[in-house]
Amino acid sequence: MCDFKCIPGGQLAYIASTVAIAIAEEVSDNDELNVLALFVTLVGDNLSLISAQRAACPPQKQEC
Repeated sequence: MCDFKCIPGGQLAYIASTVAIAIAEEVSDNDELNVLALFVTLVGDNLSLISAQRAACPPQKQEC
């Protein structure tokens, strides 16, 4: 997978905007687009939660 943490913020914002515009041009129903937007938001929120939990509680090394 790409190393997203090293992509400049402006470039990430440009990519995100481009993807959003491309999707919006293909989905003509506003209700459908709204549900898709909320779904993507929830995916991002859950990824953030998992990342925060990993940082707060790194896996324990098992001793034999």
